Amino acid sequence: MKITLVRHGKPKASVNPKVSAVGFANWVRAYNRSLVISSSKPSEELCKRINGSYTVSSDLNRARHSTELCAGKSPDLILRELREMDIPRLKLPFFISVDHWLILSRICWFLGISGKSESFKVGRQRIISAVDLLVEQTYKNSHITVFGHGLTNRFVAKELKRRGWRIQQKSKGFWGTIELVNITIRTNKPE
Repeated sequence: MKITLVRHGKPKASVNPKVSAVGFANWVRAYNRSLVISSSKPSEELCKRINGSYTVSSDLNRARHSTELCAGKSPDLILRELREMDIPRLKLPFFISVDHWLILSRICWFLGISGKSESFKVGRQRIISAVDLLVEQTYKNSHITVFGHGLTNRFVAKELKRRGWRIQQKSKGFWGTIELVNITIRTNKPE
């Protein structure tokens, strides 16, 4: 059994201007609505590697669009649980680049400062639920390809490893993949 985690292609809203806290909140909303830019294409090798697999996607546009670009079809299953981890909206008097807002927001999130956004603990529980659903699908489909997001994919991989899956291949960036295998031979779901 194999699960291939694929990070979405580069979104149209992937820009790095200097913004205020309000500007950063607007940037996050635009990023979450964004499709993949036309110049961001998956490699032929990736398309061949996932050909014929069962496709699962986050419900965010960039992940669904990436599924269509790479697999040539809409996702077989869309899971809200695979959304990117929430980015806290911090009300700070800074005017800094989006990248710096992201770093600052993630540090706060890992430290338990999430404001009205999803907490680290709730985000981890959501990932565990998503992994339960993915593992369930492996009883029906021997190869699953998941189109998701950078941090979410890392947490999914970590949870799969905790359950005995092994990382076979890994790459970074847009269209980056984490390929995991479970060599335990199962023909039926355990009771």
